[in-house]
Amino acid sequence: MVDQNSIFGGMLTTLGAAKKTNCDALGIPWEPRYMLIGDANGTDPVPSPTQTKLINQRYHAQLNQLYVSPTDENVLIAELVLPPDVGGWWIRELALEDKDGVFSAVANVAPSYKPLLAQGSGRNQVVRMHIITSGTSNIQLKIDPSVVLATRKYVDDSIKTLYSKAEIEAMIAEASALPVGTMAAFPVNKIPPGFLELDGSVKSIAIYPDLAAFLGTDFNKGDEGVGNFRVPESRGEFLRGWDHGRGVDAGRAVGSWQKPSVHVFDTGTSVATVSDRNTVTSAVTALANMGYDSINAADYPGAEYSVSTAGTSAPISNSDQTAFGATRPRNLAVIWCIKAWNAPINQGNIDIAALEALATQATEIKFGTAKIATQSQVEAGANDTTIVTPQKLLFGFTILLAAIGYIVFPKWLGGLKIQWGTTAILSATSGTVTFPMAFDVAAYYFNPIKHSNDGRRVAAMAPTKLNVAVYGWAGNGNAAIIDNFSWLAVGI
Repeated sequence: MVDQNSIFGGMLTTLGAAKKTNCDALGIPWEPRYMLIGDANGTDPVPSPTQTKLINQRYHAQLNQLYVSPTDENVLIAELVLPPDVGGWWIRELALEDKDGVFSAVANVAPSYKPLLAQGSGRNQVVRMHIITSGTSNIQLKIDPSVVLATRKYVDDSIKTLYSKAEIEAMIAEASALPVGTMAAFPVNKIPPGFLELDGSVKSIAIYPDLAAFLGTDFNKGDEGVGNFRVPESRGEFLRGWDHGRGVDAGRAVGSWQKPSVHVFDTGTSVATVSDRNTVTSAVTALANMGYDSINAADYPGAEYSVSTAGTSAPISNSDQTAFGATRPRNLAVIWCIKAWNAPINQGNIDIAALEALATQATEIKFGTAKIATQSQVEAGANDTTIVTPQKLLFGFTILLAAIGYIVFPKWLGGLKIQWGTTAILSATSGTVTFPMAFDVAAYYFNPIKHSNDGRRVAAMAPTKLNVAVYGWAGNGNAAIIDNFSWLAVGI
């Protein structure tokens, strides 16, 4: 009887251990594939490695997931999801079969009843089997989503593997409930994800299929080319609600352009009075010619006009006496944009032909692709088809800017080392200068420079990688006290 002293767990069977050993010897992966579930005929089973079947098998299905325990690399975890329409029995014993049907592992579990949906308590139930092995490095871990159900944990882990939290939040922010074709105004020179500027440009139907279906060819001019469409032009334009049969701005189609109203005014002194005038006799035509809307006079009480004898008139023009222009209200400059797609990423088809040119080798005059150079390629300096990163350019470079210091050139420049310093050898005719950094190959040049011009000189022996011996001498060839001197060394 199951109680607080009961022990549960699983192990490889003798057959399973032999199969795994054989796979290891042949260098091929072992592939557990199926889980078997039984009720042990109501008993409390004790698993044994000599078992070749369950006591009473009730269910057999392909694994949902097979993975190594994140806390113990020698524990294999097999997972199966039981859907709501499977059940009506107790779960007391578990087993694994590999792809060849070998009874490979067996386990006992705490009894759990799996109800059927018809019993009014249907549920998805996750069954996990933990198997202790001698190693999991040669076990093929895979999932077939076409025949299994995914647990919430698996989905969450998969999403975390594919996207970071910041990336998920960004995609949610970019996805919008606004339908494709919605126009929006933005007060900064930035186009949000999912939008295109309404600039009258030509776009590819393959790249923006949803927007192309919405706009159709309404704004095409005939020169877009096959497979393209044109978005409306909104730069520098006010937007006005379509009349749509009201009669205020009749005779226009949606998306059509309308000229502004014109107003003439006096700018000089030789013209006594300047007033707006149109030469036609029809009020309707005159309003259209001047760019004015028809109005209801009752809406403007007290508004009058003066009548004078017909006199000389002339076409409107900009001169030193008269000028004309369109009226406009105060306004704010914005970027008018249109919603082009409504998913976290554009759902348009990838134009392989358009990308084909970019898949070729890049050169100084042609866009394309190129590999990142290895450090050895950078140092060799012979490859002209790869790209060098700043990190590889600086590899090996180091510098110490001090009274006694050095500069080491990057590896691709040969790793040349230049070192300098000031040395004081007091009351002695010889001494040793130790370099602040040892040379890797050799010191090829060393030059001591005496500070005082008293006839004494400093000479040096052949430098080693670590130091150089120096001695002082007088102009007559005799040894002399060295004192202070500076030096410069060059090598690799």
